[in-house]
Amino acid sequence: MTDQADNPGHILFGHWRFSSDIGDLNDGETTTRLEPQVAKLLDYFLTHQNVIISRDELIAAVWKNRIVSDDAINRCVSILRQILSPHDKQAYIETVVRKGYLAHFPPPPATESPATQPRRRRWILLAVLVSLVAIVLYTIASRVSDSTVQVREAAGVGPPMVAVLPFISDSQIGDAGFFATGVHNDLLTQLAKLQSIRVISATSVMEYRNGGRNMRRIGEELGADVILEGSIQIVSNQIRINAQLIDTRTDEHLWAESYDRELTPVNIFDVQSDIARAISEELNTTLTAADSRQLALIPTENMAAYRAFHRAMRIQETSKFGLVGTGYIEALEEAVALDPAFSRAWVELVIIQSFWNFAGDKPELTLAAEQSLQSLQAIAPGSADHLLAQAAYVYYALKDYDHAHDIISQALAMQPSDVRAIEMRSLIERRQGNFEAFLESRKEARRLDPRNPEWTNLVIRTQVLLHRYDEARTEIKSTLVESYDIGYASSLLQFQIDRDLQRFQDSIQDLCRVYDEPNSDCGWEEHIANRDYPGALESIQRTDLDMQSLGIPQSEIRRIFTYWLMQDKDALSQGTANWKSQAESAKDDSGGYRDDRAFIGLALLSGIHGNNNESMQYVQQWYRHEPIDWANRMVFGHQICRVLGMIEATTAAVKCIRDGLVQASLMHPFLEPYLPFYDSIREEPEFIEMLTEIDGNRPSSKWH
Repeated sequence: MTDQADNPGHILFGHWRFSSDIGDLNDGETTTRLEPQVAKLLDYFLTHQNVIISRDELIAAVWKNRIVSDDAINRCVSILRQILSPHDKQAYIETVVRKGYLAHFPPPPATESPATQPRRRRWILLAVLVSLVAIVLYTIASRVSDSTVQVREAAGVGPPMVAVLPFISDSQIGDAGFFATGVHNDLLTQLAKLQSIRVISATSVMEYRNGGRNMRRIGEELGADVILEGSIQIVSNQIRINAQLIDTRTDEHLWAESYDRELTPVNIFDVQSDIARAISEELNTTLTAADSRQLALIPTENMAAYRAFHRAMRIQETSKFGLVGTGYIEALEEAVALDPAFSRAWVELVIIQSFWNFAGDKPELTLAAEQSLQSLQAIAPGSADHLLAQAAYVYYALKDYDHAHDIISQALAMQPSDVRAIEMRSLIERRQGNFEAFLESRKEARRLDPRNPEWTNLVIRTQVLLHRYDEARTEIKSTLVESYDIGYASSLLQFQIDRDLQRFQDSIQDLCRVYDEPNSDCGWEEHIANRDYPGALESIQRTDLDMQSLGIPQSEIRRIFTYWLMQDKDALSQGTANWKSQAESAKDDSGGYRDDRAFIGLALLSGIHGNNNESMQYVQQWYRHEPIDWANRMVFGHQICRVLGMIEATTAAVKCIRDGLVQASLMHPFLEPYLPFYDSIREEPEFIEMLTEIDGNRPSSKWH
């Protein structure tokens, strides 16, 4: 609150008197002549208190819309803060991250005589009126601000975004490096559980481990509003943790602190909680009761258990497809043996034990996961850790996708920045057949892990699977990521336009030479489309996914299709015994099949021997298999359509293609119907009608 002196060009606040007309600022003893621009800025702050003032507003009002750098604004603000509140820079002019500034000045001391009371009363009445107007304006501004937040959240911006750069140490080897990595990872885990902020994933900040750090550039690359950086020093049994918070737009240091503690897990976790609270305070966010409970938790007090756990985490960082390196489970088991109340270690055990038996052929792992989950529930029931582990068990071991989705949603409500939990939710949504949510979850994960190219791969791949080709084109044009998946999508979308099969095949062959794609028979489908069956056979290779499959491996499924198209009866006859043996391996103890993919191979084997009725029965079993696994339908459903085409089941094949094109699938209206699997039914009226509907009036003769 301020007051006007007798001279309307003078403003009183606290013990200060500001002459806005000439820029003099008097503290009762000395007078400082402010620079003209600094004086204008102070005048604006004094006359616009208790409302958010954006930088754009300052540029328009104080700098008259001239081109001005952030540094120029920062300099003027810093001068005012240094003069007015050198010991508390945020006392009068507060930085509101992502929004601008909030000015609030103290009222002048009350000094009035009887002679001035009538005039004082007039000023009080005026002040009341001004206050009422201010309240109305503030309410309007708040509503505008709220609507702005809603728009920003709808655009994917949401709460303030925090990036925690890898902590540096005197040495990246030995204890200093070990604890720098451990503190960084633990702090990310702590911050991920705060409701009012979002935290960039560890994967995206790792590239900034070494080298110079330009905070503005890093902020732009990560989409972060503030950056926390820190360092670790270890001397004997003492640890020093230094941390500072920086506004990425202004390079302004918002907060800094050093912590000297005895080197114990309790002290490390306490410091991390203090840092998390400081970040929340500087960002003007409110810690919920749940946040406070999470920050108060001490995961372990046992240093040996702490070391074993972080040894496991380092192994996990280098793993792919859940195939973690040697020693991972052993390190986790060591951690929980040393500290049976170490909840984070139990979480990791439940997840990996459940995941490794997703195929259902290792029941001893499911039992181990159940026991681990019971141990976790006993020490941390209803916690975010417990819910994450429970979701993994229900998803991987029980395959109850709806229940798993409910649980993982509860976990994410408690730790909204946990990218791994978001990834698990996306996988569950895929199994449920909720592909729109599946895509949005992948986009959400990318916002929190923006430097991880795999998320852009997955977003584009999902858009293609959903037949949202224009969206995929837009993504491809806007990304700098180069990968096999993005290259394939780009070639496919070019083929949609030019329909040049040879060009399409050549472009995929180029991709196959550039990228080592371990989970695809690279170029097989393009050879098939061009009726180049010898080339298709040459492209087939055993893949990593084959190693994990039950029943006939995908590489062999493609081989059978190719021999069938070639009418190579000798090759089909020679391979039948081996293929049947592979199909039988998918049976469970009751004689049923663990995975609906087994029915594709069985339908195919029946078809190549002319047993069309039996083949149709296996197709029906594929459709009737419970629970429906929509992820398998998405990835393998086109193979059922192809079997139906080969056995000349026209009506069923047409329905299969139509269904695939309105669901997420690997089928595309400009490619699938023109493949040779449907040559025998191509002239059937039903097929021609379908082709005209889904792909216009393009002549089918161009394709064969």
